[in-house]
Amino acid sequence: MYVVNIIFGIVQLILIGYILYSEVVKKSPAVFLWATLFLMFALPHTLAVFIPDEEYSIDVITRASAFVTVFCLLYIAFRRKDKIDYVKLKGERLELDGTKVKHSYFELLCVAIFIASIAIYMADFVISQGGLLKTSWATARTVTESYVSLSGLAVRIILTFSGLSLYYFLTKRKSMALVVVALLVLMVLLTRNRVQVIPVLVLPIAIMLLKIKEVKPKHIIMAGFMAVAVIYIVYGIRAFRWLGTLQHALDAFSFEYMNRTILGFLRDQDGELGLRRIFYFFIDNNNQFEGFNKGSTYLRMLLVFVPSRLTFGIKPESFDLIMGQAIGMAEGGSTHPTLFGDCFGNFSWFGAAMGIFWALFCNAVDYIIERRPDDFFKIMIYFMAAYAYVVMGRGSVYNGFQALAWGVLILLLFEIFLYDLIKKKIEIAVYV
Repeated sequence: MYVVNIIFGIVQLILIGYILYSEVVKKSPAVFLWATLFLMFALPHTLAVFIPDEEYSIDVITRASAFVTVFCLLYIAFRRKDKIDYVKLKGERLELDGTKVKHSYFELLCVAIFIASIAIYMADFVISQGGLLKTSWATARTVTESYVSLSGLAVRIILTFSGLSLYYFLTKRKSMALVVVALLVLMVLLTRNRVQVIPVLVLPIAIMLLKIKEVKPKHIIMAGFMAVAVIYIVYGIRAFRWLGTLQHALDAFSFEYMNRTILGFLRDQDGELGLRRIFYFFIDNNNQFEGFNKGSTYLRMLLVFVPSRLTFGIKPESFDLIMGQAIGMAEGGSTHPTLFGDCFGNFSWFGAAMGIFWALFCNAVDYIIERRPDDFFKIMIYFMAAYAYVVMGRGSVYNGFQALAWGVLILLLFEIFLYDLIKKKIEIAVYV
C-alpha cells in the first residue's frame, strides 16, 4: 500500500501541475481554479503522502490521491486544447487594442455605478452594526439579509465591475486603476472578509499572465513568491478579524501579533492549507452523514436565480452548512473541503466523474468570454471568473458559481440595453 500511495501521490501532483501549466498557456481564467487547487491540495497533500499523517491512514491518503487522479484525467480529456481569444494588445505593449468603451458614456456609467455600490455596501455595513468603530466580521455574520436587498445587489455589482482595475491599467490610466484597487482594499479592511480581497490579488497575477509568451523558470519563481504573498495576506486578514471590533483592532494591532498568529495557522494547518483534511474526513467516514450523496450543490446551482422559498423545498439547503454539521460545527457553521472534497461529498466516489462537468464548465466560461463584442466585457467576465474559480477551488462551490452567474447576467443586461452608450464619447474629460 505504501508504494501505491507514493505512486498516486506523485501522479496527482504531476496532473494538477500539468493542468495548471496548460491553463496558463491557454490564457484562460481557469488558471485560478487550478492554482488554488495546486496550492491548497496538491502541494500539502503530497507532503501528507511522504510524511505520515497522525490522524488519517495511508489508505485514506491513497484513496484521496486516486480520486483526484481520475478527476484530473477526465478533466484533461474533455477540456478544450486551444488558446482562448482574450484581449487584443498593441504589439508587445500591455495596452488594449480591442475596446471602443474608452472615454464613452458607458464607461463613465459603469465606474459611477461601481463607486456608488461600494459606498452603499460600506454604509449599510457600518449602519447595521451601530457605527464604524463597532464593526466586526463576527457581528456581520449575525446580520440577516433578505434574498433581494440593496446591499446584496451592491455586492454583485462590485464584483461585476471589479475588473475595472485591469481595464484602466491596460488603457494606460493607472491612477484610475489605483483608485479602484484602493476602494476594494478599503472595503476589505472594513469587512475583514477574506474572499473580498480576491479581486485585488487577481490584478497583479492577471498582468503577469498577460505578459507570459511561454512559461520560463523565472515565471515559476515569480509564481512562488506570489503564492507566499497571497497566503500571508489571506491569513493576515483572518488574524486581523480575530481582533474583534475595528476599535479594538486599531488599538491592539501589531506586526508581532500578525506574524505570530499567521505562523500558528500554518503550523496547525488551520485555514486554507488545511481544508483538504475535511476531504480526508469524508473519505475516512465513507460519506456516512445526513444530506450527503445527493448532489445538493449542483441542484442549487441549477436553481441559482430562484429564491429557495419559491422552490417549495426543491432547492436544497446550502451544502456548505450540511458539511459544517457533518464535522461537528455549531448550527449555522459552514465548511469548505476544496473542490475535490465537495465533489466527493455530493456524489461519493462517482464524484471523480465531475472532472467532465468542470472541464465543460471551464469551456463554457471561455466561450462566453470569447463571444463578447468588446475587450471591456471580456476583462470584466475574466475577473469575475477568476474570483469564482478561487472560491470554488477552496470548496465553496455554490457561492463562487452564484457570484459568477449573477455577475454575467448583470453584465449581459448592460451589454444589451446600454451598448449604444459606447458610441457616445465624452468630449470633455471629466475624469482621468
